[in-house]
Amino acid sequence: LNTLGVLMARIDYAPGGLNPPHTYPRATKMILCLKVNWMRAANVVISKHIMKRENFVFSIGFVYFHKNNGKVPAAVVVGFNSQLPGIHVIASTLFGAMPLVKVV
Repeated sequence: LNTLGVLMARIDYAPGGLNPPHTYPRATKMILCLKVNWMRAANVVISKHIMKRENFVFSIGFVYFHKNNGKVPAAVVVGFNSQLPGIHVIASTLFGAMPLVKVV
């Protein structure tokens, strides 16, 4: 979908598979079918179970993670309203930063 301003992808998850906390600073994301968890700014985890053939939309800049809580592989299709959504993986952004992030 190059030059059309959108991006689509398929993600496959093993049983128990996890996509770590992340955010897209330049796009809204729509996802089809899986167990989805996300975090509010107050560090509260909210869980939303998405059934097969259901959709969910994550607003631009929202921090969240996905987890397949099932005992069988899962597959999802995602779509972005930008062909270059960018990504910030929270753990590597904090703990892989150079210079190191120091807690005082």
